[in-house]
Amino acid sequence: MKIRTDFVTNSSSSSFILARKPEINEAQRKAIVDFVERELLGEVFLTPEATEDEIKKKIKDEYISEEHESSIREALKEGKTVYTGGVCFEYGYDIADVYETVWKIMKDNGNGSFVAIDDDLSY
Repeated sequence: MKIRTDFVTNSSSSSFILARKPEINEAQRKAIVDFVERELLGEVFLTPEATEDEIKKKIKDEYISEEHESSIREALKEGKTVYTGGVCFEYGYDIADVYETVWKIMKDNGNGSFVAIDDDLSY
């Protein structure tokens, strides 16, 4: 537990201290990837195998805009699964930076396999 004895600001940052070996083992790597997939990359919304009726129903039920519907349909035609999710700002607005950084890494290293259809996380 940290006890501050000096000037305390209303900062949204904090420090930490870790000790680890430089390399990450496969179990750690898998746990990190599983966490990122589960928490930062959304849940399955539509798959390329979805029928036209399923697509129409999801689009209607989730109030998807025409612009986003077009992008979703294009992604499905390209064989991509579409995921949706939300961001909880309960722990601060900086969490959006984490999502955006992960998405940028996915896009920059995905050779076209990743596209953000609606990535505006402004609150």
